[in-house]
Amino acid sequence: MRYCFLILLVFSTASLSDSAMMYEFPDGRTVAMISSGDISMAAESVLIQPAGGTWDNGWLPNMQVRCMFELVNNTDEEQFISVGFPLDAKYGNAYTAMDEEMLFEELSRSCSEEERLPWQNEMVVQGLDAAEDIPEELDFRTFVNGEEIQVYYRKCALSLEDDILWRPVVAVWKMHFDPGETTVLENTYNTSWDYFGGGPWNSSTVNYILTSGGTWSGPIGDAVITLIVPEELSEPCLNDTLLSFWHWTGTPVVDGRTVTWHYREFEPDENISFSVEESIHLGFWENGINPERMYDSITWTEEDLQRSTVEYLNEGNFWGIQSDTRLTLRIAEALPWLIQGAVSPNGIELHYFSVSEGNTNPVITPEMEDRLAIVHGLQDQMETNMRTCEDAGYLEFLPMFVSGLSQAEPVLGMYAGMPEKEMKYLDLLEYLEPAVEGRFIQDAEVRSFYELTGWYSQGNAANRPFIPSSEVVTYRGN
Repeated sequence: MRYCFLILLVFSTASLSDSAMMYEFPDGRTVAMISSGDISMAAESVLIQPAGGTWDNGWLPNMQVRCMFELVNNTDEEQFISVGFPLDAKYGNAYTAMDEEMLFEELSRSCSEEERLPWQNEMVVQGLDAAEDIPEELDFRTFVNGEEIQVYYRKCALSLEDDILWRPVVAVWKMHFDPGETTVLENTYNTSWDYFGGGPWNSSTVNYILTSGGTWSGPIGDAVITLIVPEELSEPCLNDTLLSFWHWTGTPVVDGRTVTWHYREFEPDENISFSVEESIHLGFWENGINPERMYDSITWTEEDLQRSTVEYLNEGNFWGIQSDTRLTLRIAEALPWLIQGAVSPNGIELHYFSVSEGNTNPVITPEMEDRLAIVHGLQDQMETNMRTCEDAGYLEFLPMFVSGLSQAEPVLGMYAGMPEKEMKYLDLLEYLEPAVEGRFIQDAEVRSFYELTGWYSQGNAANRPFIPSSEVVTYRGN
């Protein structure tokens, strides 16, 4: 839908601003009945799958969307209706200088000054052809009972509810129903992933807008939306260079790279989305960690090494690094070699740091050996925590909680479609509030998990969003 460069304020000890980048593409959405008729949607099946290749020879995977709708005439009379598929006609290559929040403010100000109705209350603009606004890459097609029919494109008003804000267009076609007839409608089109990134972090998102289906008579009988996450996008992981986790709305079942939402007899009142959230750690070129300064700045005691190292990584370089305990200790373990321009035995690569390689005969002093002994003791405890969390079923959630959910707020019902995983997820959410506040965590297995996050430290509060524990307890009791 759109491609823009935004100027963001990024607050840290070392910087005030830098740029972010955004690509957005046409969102998937349920068809809407435009003209009146007693027609219901008995079933809906949507498949969003990789189409091969990348958009515009870039890095965002091409996706193909195939939507099947079973529509039923509930009357004993013929029905003639108009059906619409709202979309944003911008397809990833248009430029704008503002994000959606800024656009809302500008539109509201403009309507107020011109004494017009609020922009989101404006009606559909009738009769204005929008065919020239439709990019060839979109390849939007419509089939009724297997036969392709002609589609017309019309400009329409901006809609906050339907999330069409930049160049809103509706694809329109006519449909005829015999009395009691059931008709199969199919829409296909191409898209990619919405992308937003700045510095070492980025988010790739696919949306499917269900609320437009509220125009049909009665509830939607059965709806299945399936997303196949392409191989080009990372799975949840946590290593020296990348933190990645998946985040979604709704209650899907996630099986490998297949994500499936299933709804029955429902009135669509919210939309669904799926995001791949990434943060580059040591591999980001502007991190600029100075090993000598770090070696001298952190506190080399068993009680404070982890906390002081995390504080340095977050504050002592341009972007900050939200590293887990494993990576934090690996960096601390490598420092005696790094400050000498030598390659560390633990495999931390030298080129990630602001130091030149050259020393092939480093000297490990008695002081360094004492400090390394502290690191190794903490690593032993970390390994114990890892085994405890794996046995408890918590380990798969670590990437999400290490990130502090900084780009995606915690969601209570996120795992409701997977009851066994939901129980574990809610265990961790229930203790997120005391963890953020730096309180002692009573549950030993959950405490082992938070001790792996890197940011949890007893007696020290962390700047992380959380759901109050009381809300989690109430949710579990319902």
